[in-house]
Amino acid sequence: MLSEKSEQFLLNMRLELLKRGKKEDEIEAIEEELRDHLYEAEKRGESVDNVTGGSVDEYIKTISKEMALDKGIIKTILGGLVAVIAFFLIPRMIADNFELTSERLIFYGILIFVLIPAELWLLIEMLKKYGHTKKGYLVPVLIAFGGFLLILGGEFFLRSRDSEAIVTMDASTSFWLGLALMILFIIACVFYKTWFYIGVIIYLVLPDLIARIMTDAPAESKEFINISTTVFLMLSIVAMIGALAFIMRQRKKGRI
Repeated sequence: MLSEKSEQFLLNMRLELLKRGKKEDEIEAIEEELRDHLYEAEKRGESVDNVTGGSVDEYIKTISKEMALDKGIIKTILGGLVAVIAFFLIPRMIADNFELTSERLIFYGILIFVLIPAELWLLIEMLKKYGHTKKGYLVPVLIAFGGFLLILGGEFFLRSRDSEAIVTMDASTSFWLGLALMILFIIACVFYKTWFYIGVIIYLVLPDLIARIMTDAPAESKEFINISTTVFLMLSIVAMIGALAFIMRQRKKGRI
């Protein structure tokens, strides 16, 4: 077993190389090679600083030129962008008649190109700083929750404003087109084995989808809201149980 400092260095190196778009198989190979070097060094009583110099950035400079840029990262980024757009648009299309205003378009642009990249960068930095510790798991959750509150606040703000729509659909067209797009999105996720995206889209869509099936009342009616809220709470409980199970597994492994 390596020391905590060595494990933290390996984690920071992996995160930094991933952030720079290096190939994952090469990262694995370099990590295993460095792990062996650190293991042998620690048996001799040396520290991680003796092997690496102590700086992740400086160490990466000595190896990054030999590593190829992962061209697949472009596909990953584009796939993530498509997924985020789907998460924003499809639930609204299924819930009610779809309207897209210039203000909402600007809001989505800020979320996709500013807030989400900034949040991902912050998550990586926090993981590099705290690693497999209580803070290492708690801080990312707080960051994600903060981002969720910003999105929720923006949604409420936009719904309170009476802006002219640049794209609009009636309820029936909006519902069936949204449903078709969701099915296509899930098929694409199955093809690329991005199971997490499937879970997210189901979590976002299912409450309003079930409400649309169970009642003919409009989305702003009390009946529709009650059904949607009940399903949403049930899904949230399932998600919380899953998160707790994950944390318990990490504790058994001694990572928390």
